[in-house]
Amino acid sequence: MKFGILLTVFLFLTMISCKSNKAADFKKSLDQYERKAFDIVLGKEGSGERKLKCLEKEDYKGALMAVDQQAEEFNMLIADIQKLSADGISKAEPLKTASLEYYQSLKELHVFDRKEIEQQALLQTLKGNELNNAHNNLIALARQKKKLYNLVYEKEALLHTAAESFNTANGL
Repeated sequence: MKFGILLTVFLFLTMISCKSNKAADFKKSLDQYERKAFDIVLGKEGSGERKLKCLEKEDYKGALMAVDQQAEEFNMLIADIQKLSADGISKAEPLKTASLEYYQSLKELHVFDRKEIEQQALLQTLKGNELNNAHNNLIALARQKKKLYNLVYEKEALLHTAAESFNTANGL
Protein backbone atom coordinates (compact mmCIF):
# COMPACT_ATOMS: atom_id res chain seq x y z
CA MET A 1 0.00 0.00 0.00
CA LYS A 2 2.78 2.46 0.94
CA PHE A 3 4.69 1.49 -2.18
CA GLY A 4 1.65 2.31 -4.35
CA ILE A 5 1.25 5.72 -2.71
CA LEU A 6 4.95 6.47 -3.05
CA LEU A 7 4.90 5.39 -6.68
CA THR A 8 1.87 7.61 -7.38
CA VAL A 9 3.51 10.61 -5.68
CA PHE A 10 6.75 9.98 -7.57
CA LEU A 11 4.94 9.80 -10.94
CA PHE A 12 2.95 12.93 -10.12
CA LEU A 13 6.08 14.89 -9.20
CA THR A 14 7.83 13.65 -12.32
CA MET A 15 4.94 14.84 -14.50
CA ILE A 16 4.89 18.24 -12.80
CA SER A 17 8.64 18.72 -13.17
CA CYS A 18 8.52 17.81 -16.86
CA LYS A 19 5.76 20.34 -17.40
CA SER A 20 7.73 23.12 -15.72
CA ASN A 21 10.86 22.17 -17.67
CA LYS A 22 8.90 22.54 -20.90
CA ALA A 23 7.60 25.90 -19.69
CA ALA A 24 11.10 27.05 -18.72
CA ASP A 25 12.47 25.96 -22.11
CA PHE A 26 9.61 27.76 -23.87
CA LYS A 27 10.32 30.93 -21.90
CA LYS A 28 14.05 30.62 -22.57
CA SER A 29 13.37 30.38 -26.31
CA LEU A 30 11.21 33.51 -26.22
CA ASP A 31 13.93 35.31 -24.27
CA GLN A 32 16.44 34.37 -26.99
CA TYR A 33 14.08 35.74 -29.65
CA GLU A 34 13.77 38.95 -27.66
CA ARG A 35 17.56 39.26 -27.73
CA LYS A 36 17.55 38.67 -31.51
CA ALA A 37 14.99 41.43 -31.96
CA PHE A 38 17.14 43.76 -29.87
CA ASP A 39 20.12 42.93 -32.09
CA ILE A 40 18.08 43.61 -35.23
CA VAL A 41 17.00 47.02 -34.03
CA LEU A 42 19.85 48.22 -31.81
CA GLY A 43 22.70 45.74 -32.09
CA LYS A 44 26.15 47.24 -32.58
CA GLU A 45 26.66 45.41 -35.88
CA GLY A 46 22.96 44.97 -36.69
CA SER A 47 20.98 46.14 -39.66
CA GLY A 48 19.44 48.96 -37.63
CA GLU A 49 22.89 50.35 -36.90
CA ARG A 50 23.86 50.00 -40.58
CA LYS A 51 20.72 51.88 -41.58
CA LEU A 52 21.59 54.76 -39.26
CA LYS A 53 25.19 54.92 -40.50
CA CYS A 54 23.98 55.05 -44.08
CA LEU A 55 21.52 57.82 -43.26
CA GLU A 56 24.29 59.83 -41.59
CA LYS A 57 26.20 59.67 -44.88
CA GLU A 58 23.03 60.36 -46.89
CA ASP A 59 23.50 56.96 -48.52
CA TYR A 60 19.81 56.31 -49.14
CA LYS A 61 20.41 53.24 -51.30
CA GLY A 62 22.44 51.62 -48.51
CA ALA A 63 19.83 52.61 -45.94
CA LEU A 64 17.08 51.00 -48.03
CA MET A 65 19.15 47.82 -48.30
CA ALA A 66 19.51 47.81 -44.50
CA VAL A 67 15.71 48.20 -44.16
CA ASP A 68 15.25 45.21 -46.47
CA GLN A 69 17.67 43.22 -44.34
CA GLN A 70 15.79 44.21 -41.17
CA ALA A 71 12.53 43.03 -42.75
CA GLU A 72 14.11 39.69 -43.64
CA GLU A 73 15.57 39.28 -40.16
CA PHE A 74 12.18 40.01 -38.59
CA ASN A 75 10.54 37.53 -40.98
CA MET A 76 12.96 34.82 -39.85
CA LEU A 77 12.38 35.70 -36.18
CA ILE A 78 8.61 35.55 -36.62
CA ALA A 79 8.85 32.24 -38.50
CA ASP A 80 10.98 30.77 -35.70
CA ILE A 81 8.42 31.81 -33.08
CA GLN A 82 5.61 30.31 -35.17
CA LYS A 83 7.46 26.96 -35.12
CA LEU A 84 7.78 27.06 -31.33
CA SER A 85 5.60 24.36 -29.75
CA ALA A 86 3.22 25.46 -27.01
CA ASP A 87 1.69 22.00 -26.57
CA GLY A 88 1.06 20.98 -23.00
CA ILE A 89 2.29 24.25 -21.51
CA SER A 90 -0.18 26.35 -19.55
CA LYS A 91 -0.75 29.85 -20.98
CA ALA A 92 1.93 29.29 -23.64
CA GLU A 93 -0.34 29.80 -26.64
CA PRO A 94 -1.50 33.30 -25.57
CA LEU A 95 2.14 34.23 -24.88
CA LYS A 96 3.20 32.92 -28.28
CA THR A 97 0.40 34.86 -29.99
CA ALA A 98 1.26 38.05 -28.10
CA SER A 99 4.93 37.62 -29.04
CA LEU A 100 4.08 37.14 -32.70
CA GLU A 101 1.85 40.22 -32.74
CA TYR A 102 4.47 42.31 -30.95
CA TYR A 103 7.30 41.36 -33.30
CA GLN A 104 5.05 41.84 -36.33
CA SER A 105 4.20 45.36 -35.17
CA LEU A 106 7.87 46.06 -34.44
CA LYS A 107 8.75 44.89 -37.94
CA GLU A 108 6.07 47.14 -39.47
CA LEU A 109 7.44 50.10 -37.53
CA HIS A 110 11.02 49.59 -38.67
CA VAL A 111 10.15 48.70 -42.25
CA PHE A 112 8.09 51.91 -42.40
CA ASP A 113 11.46 53.69 -42.45
CA ARG A 114 11.56 52.74 -46.14
CA LYS A 115 8.90 55.36 -46.92
CA GLU A 116 10.71 58.06 -44.96
CA ILE A 117 14.06 57.23 -46.55
CA GLU A 118 12.55 57.31 -50.03
CA GLN A 119 10.97 60.67 -49.22
CA GLN A 120 14.28 62.04 -47.90
CA ALA A 121 16.03 60.92 -51.07
CA LEU A 122 13.35 62.64 -53.12
CA LEU A 123 13.83 65.87 -51.14
CA GLN A 124 17.40 66.04 -52.45
CA THR A 125 16.17 66.42 -56.01
CA LEU A 126 13.27 68.87 -55.63
CA LYS A 127 12.90 72.65 -55.57
CA GLY A 128 10.16 75.22 -54.98
CA ASN A 129 6.59 74.01 -54.54
CA GLU A 130 7.57 70.40 -55.15
CA LEU A 131 10.02 70.65 -52.25
CA ASN A 132 7.31 72.10 -49.99
CA ASN A 133 4.93 69.30 -50.96
CA ALA A 134 7.60 66.71 -50.29
CA HIS A 135 8.22 68.22 -46.84
CA ASN A 136 4.49 68.03 -46.15
CA ASN A 137 4.54 64.38 -47.19
CA LEU A 138 7.42 63.76 -44.78
CA ILE A 139 5.34 65.31 -41.98
CA ALA A 140 2.41 63.06 -42.91
CA LEU A 141 4.72 60.05 -42.78
CA ALA A 142 5.83 61.10 -39.29
CA ARG A 143 2.18 61.11 -38.19
CA GLN A 144 1.68 57.64 -39.64
CA LYS A 145 4.81 56.45 -37.88
CA LYS A 146 3.48 57.77 -34.57
CA LYS A 147 0.46 55.49 -35.03
CA LEU A 148 2.81 52.55 -35.60
CA TYR A 149 4.67 53.43 -32.40
CA ASN A 150 1.37 53.46 -30.51
CA LEU A 151 0.54 50.03 -31.91
CA VAL A 152 3.92 48.71 -30.78
CA TYR A 153 3.28 50.09 -27.28
CA GLU A 154 -0.13 48.39 -27.18
CA LYS A 155 1.30 45.06 -28.35
CA GLU A 156 4.15 45.32 -25.84
CA ALA A 157 1.63 45.82 -23.01
CA LEU A 158 -0.30 42.75 -24.17
CA LEU A 159 2.93 40.79 -24.35
CA HIS A 160 3.86 41.85 -20.83
CA THR A 161 0.45 40.77 -19.50
CA ALA A 162 0.66 37.41 -21.31
CA ALA A 163 4.19 36.85 -19.95
CA GLU A 164 3.04 37.54 -16.39
CA SER A 165 0.13 35.10 -16.77
CA PHE A 166 2.46 32.50 -18.25
CA ASN A 167 4.99 32.91 -15.44
CA THR A 168 2.29 32.67 -12.77
CA ALA A 169 0.64 29.63 -14.36
CA ASN A 170 3.96 27.82 -14.65
CA GLY A 171 5.57 28.86 -11.38
CA LEU A 172 8.35 30.81 -13.06
